[in-house]
Amino acid sequence: MAKVTDLHLEHARQMFLAERARREAIRGSLSTPVAAISFAVFALGTLSVEIDVGGLEHGTTVAILLLALCSVAALFASAYQVLLSEWLFVYHEPPRLADFVAGEETHDQDHDRDAQARSVLAASYAIAYEEQLKGNAISAMRRTWALRLILLALLLQAVAFAILPFHRGGF
Repeated sequence: MAKVTDLHLEHARQMFLAERARREAIRGSLSTPVAAISFAVFALGTLSVEIDVGGLEHGTTVAILLLALCSVAALFASAYQVLLSEWLFVYHEPPRLADFVAGEETHDQDHDRDAQARSVLAASYAIAYEEQLKGNAISAMRRTWALRLILLALLLQAVAFAILPFHRGGF
């Protein structure tokens, strides 16, 4: 086994801490889709007040209802992506160092304990880094899909609002 120096240990620790900071940045950016969901729900409420559901024989009424229904589906899918991203942050923690050290066997009590401790710490940081890297990639992808679905919902609502004057005209 190669000797792990202080430089190796510090490098592994810095990589882990950088990925941990990225994790918190992704987590903080989840507020954007959540705020957009709130805005979209408010817009749906406004649309529901403006539409006359009694005119189902008109094409514009049916079109607005379908657009609103698709928008609601996109909002639920977006909220689901946000939930999965946050869930991954909560349940995707690196292994505890105590568990990692417990699995290590000590061959010789007089062996260089400092070198052994550096090896265990460097390996622990490396494992934690890999776990964080994988989890961050998945969470970032889910956050991106949440934003895309929000944009879809807002686009559908914009089209519904654009049709609304024709609906009021009885078309």
